[in-house]
Order: sequence, then structure tokens, then C-alpha cells
Amino acid sequence: MKEKTNFLCVVLILVLFFGCKHDTSKCPECPECPKVDTEATINSTTNKFIALSDVHVDGDLTETTFGSNTVSVTSEKLWLRTKAKIELTACKESPKFMVYLGDLPGYDDTERIDNTHLMLENLRNLEVDFPILYLPGNNDSLEGDYHSFSNNAEETVLTKDEDKTNPWPVINSGSSTIKVTNLDDTQKAFGYYSVDLVDGANTLKVIALNTVIFCAKGKYHRYVDDDKVSQQNATQTQMAWLEGKLKGLAANDRVLIMMHIPPGIDGYDDGSGNYSKMWNDALTFATKDSKGKTVTYELQDGFIQLLADHKSNIVGMLNGHTHLDGLRRVYNSTPKQKPEFVTYSITTPGIAVNHNNNPGFKMFTYDSATFDLLDFKTYYASPTNTVKDGEFQYAKGASYTFRDAYNVKDATKTIRSVIENMSTDDLVKNMGKTIGVKSNKDVNNNMNLDTALTVYKQK
Repeated sequence: MKEKTNFLCVVLILVLFFGCKHDTSKCPECPECPKVDTEATINSTTNKFIALSDVHVDGDLTETTFGSNTVSVTSEKLWLRTKAKIELTACKESPKFMVYLGDLPGYDDTERIDNTHLMLENLRNLEVDFPILYLPGNNDSLEGDYHSFSNNAEETVLTKDEDKTNPWPVINSGSSTIKVTNLDDTQKAFGYYSVDLVDGANTLKVIALNTVIFCAKGKYHRYVDDDKVSQQNATQTQMAWLEGKLKGLAANDRVLIMMHIPPGIDGYDDGSGNYSKMWNDALTFATKDSKGKTVTYELQDGFIQLLADHKSNIVGMLNGHTHLDGLRRVYNSTPKQKPEFVTYSITTPGIAVNHNNNPGFKMFTYDSATFDLLDFKTYYASPTNTVKDGEFQYAKGASYTFRDAYNVKDATKTIRSVIENMSTDDLVKNMGKTIGVKSNKDVNNNMNLDTALTVYKQK
């Protein structure tokens, strides 16, 4: 059909040219010929969704630049450019829904509440018609970084942004793009929930965790329980809830798990030659085995075991937090055992640039029947001022896909199958190409992608 249309267009040009006796000023404008779609592999059996994370907005910041946390968060100017890019991309690609993977405000504690409210309003003000699912990051507490989601007055960033006609954690739930149903937010004081997204005859179950509860102690932070629930008790409660959700799945149910802080090891050197854990290995999860006997796991081991027990249901995992464009594979084995692949997690980069990354967000493509993730495209902004440190803008065509970055030629392969079967060396090499979202900074300095790539059991 396209070849026939192109032929007719050429004929029309010739007729117009000779009919006007070579006086081209009198020729009407030729209708634009249809352009060939270079991404013709996308067809009616696939759909899309957007992933955004770690905006860290600061309403008082004039310009975002590389540098300290005070200048590398998201200014109003950068957010407006990001907003415009999301809206334009959504208009062209028609995604079914969007996820926000945590961290709303910049790092200024004196402006935390105002900036948190501003970012929630920014999400509400996106001119899009699809549901937006939110989950908390470590900065998304009224009281401070790595604090409990609720404070001692049982207030959260969401109760401070309450709109009963369009409530969080899933706004625009009345959209016609996909049906939002079975929202379980009984644990909303802790920030985690589950929800079903129904598209025709197919349903994707989404489990949104609050992994800030699981966070490890760092050089400059630790978990603070303003809600008077200890980190261990909050961990046990969330893990038992997750276990119940997974055990309640039917054989053919498909579930996407998303979180802010991923499991595994931080790829950044902490300055002492060591790489710290993302989750607190002092935390535990107690459950019952098939004989009713209590079994106590280290947190990460228990989490992996739950995933392994239900891996046929799990589409994959999404996370934020690192601000980089990375991925992790999860093994139900220790480093010394034969590898047993369970699932993977894809990181959505930040809009804030304080990890020397360029701002970026993702558009995922998935199989509309199975919800298997097939590809993603990362759209990014680059610095355009003379010193290349600021004035970030989204240039036309500034994007790359998973398939391009990881040299995937087989159109039938899912993201899962690529990550499961690609060698460690090739995964690390390919990840290194885009880890900084095409940044002009040396993101790989003091970083070990090999260490961060695989999430193992400890015992």
C-alpha cells in the first residue's frame, strides 16, 4: 500500500510540474508522501508504557547543571522540557499507562514539603490521558531522607496532596486506555500496594513495593522510623504481604514488580575500595515451609526465594534510585553455586543529574497478551551550553533502544531471554555504553558494573 501511495505521489508531482508550464510559483504544494516507519517491528500485538523516576524537583533552582546536589537537581526549566517531551512522546506512541519509581523533591530539607507537593502537582498536570502509578523513594517522606513513609501523625506526602476525585497512588484511574481495578492500598501508610491493569481480555498485576523500608545503613544515612514501627517489623510486614500476593496468583497470572531501591550491591565504590549492599543484610523474613515449620531468611535471600517460587508469573522488575541506565539479573543461587536465573530488574534513569548522568526516561514495549517486556527506548536530554555542563535539552532523535544498546538482532527475543542468556562480559560491556544515559561525564569512574550486575543469595 505504501509503495502504491509513493508511486501516485510521484505521478502527481510530474503532472503538477508539466501542467504549470514550468512556472513553479503557481504550483500547489505537493502532498507529503508517507514516511517509511523504521520501527516496523512494532505491531498491533504490542503496547507501551512510560517509566519516569528520580526527578528531584527544586522550584527555586534557575538552571540544572552537573555539580553538587544543590545545582544538579531538576529546575523548573528542565522539568518543563521533560514534561513537553513526555507529552509529545505519549501523543506519538499512545502508551497505556505510566509508572513513577520514586524520589520527588530535591535535597534541600527546608523546601522538602513544598518541592514534594510541586512534583506531585507536576505529575497531575501532565497533559496525558492514561493512569500514572506512583511509589515512594527514599526522599519521599515528610520528615527527611530515608525516613518512614508515614510520620508520627500518620501523615504522608500523599495525604498532603489529597484529591478525592483523583487520588494517589494511581491517578487518572478512570482513563479509557486501560482499566484500573482491584487496588489494594490497605498498606498505604507504608507506601506499598497492588493493582490490576486490564486491557481487553488480558490483565497485568502490578505490585508496587516500598523498598526504602529495606535500605542498608550508609555513610550518611540510616532508616528512621518516625511511624514508631521498627525497620525489622516493617520489613516482616511487607514481606509477608508480598508472600500473600504471590501465593494468591493463578497459574497464568502475569505480575510486574516495581520498587525504588533494588536488591544487590551498589556499583559505586564508597571511597574505601568496598561496594556496599543496597538492602540491610541484618533484616530478616520469617515464613513457614511446606511442613509448617518456621524458616527465617536474610531479607534478600527470602525475597529471591519468593520470586523463585513464582518465577513463571513474573514479567520482570523495575527500579529507580541509581539515576543511571542499568540492569540487574537475579539468581536463586550463591556466587559459588551453579547460576539459577530467576528474573531481572531494569533501572529507569533520573531526571536529576547529580550522578553525572544525562536526564532520561523510558518507553517500554510489551507483548499485549503475555505482558513480556520486549524492548525499551530511553529518551534523554544533553547539556547545550558552552561548557557542556547545563542547559539540558531534548534534541530530536536523542534516544536509544535496549535492542540497539545490547546488539539484539533476533526480533523474537524478550528482554528477559536476552539478559538470561547473554554472557556476563557482554552484559557489562553493553551496559557500559549507556549507563550514564549518553553523558559526556566519566560515569564509570569508581564504578564496578560487574559487581552490581548479579543479585545473589547470601546463603
